[in-house]
Amino acid sequence: MHLVGCVICRYDEASDQRMCVEHVMATGASQPNVLIVEDQEGPRKALCMILSSFYRIYMAETASAALKIIGESHMDLVIMDVGLPDISGMELLRRVRASGQAVKVIVVTGRGSLESAEEAMRLGAEAYLLKPFNLLEVLDLVQQGVKTGAAELAMRLPMITRTVSPG
Repeated sequence: MHLVGCVICRYDEASDQRMCVEHVMATGASQPNVLIVEDQEGPRKALCMILSSFYRIYMAETASAALKIIGESHMDLVIMDVGLPDISGMELLRRVRASGQAVKVIVVTGRGSLESAEEAMRLGAEAYLLKPFNLLEVLDLVQQGVKTGAAELAMRLPMITRTVSPG
């Protein structure tokens, strides 16, 4: 039995300190890590409420805070807003992809356009959602993203093992 739960982490950018609150519960399996990058409190809380029963949740209000969290903790999936206060969500998506981490990304925005949706998908986003979003649709997309990420990792493990093992 593992102890897992909802980890809510934020960075205080002024002091460059990470502040985490962890709600722990006992379960038979560990939960995948999901990072919510959203500067608006309403959507951030709504996503946390719907996802925290199934996933370990990390939250960031800025792209720079998100990059710090991604650099310190493995994320299975990131849900990111396009309109962030420091850099755009598209630039954050580029940086996440450039980091080489195999993390799934769902992009959400309140001001979507066809060009923005095309760019997000070209940069490797799993989905592009307009606000206000349907929480059940988000939950379904997160479940699909986490499953495909785990399946892709499982397929790569034998190849990685063969590459690393002596012989």
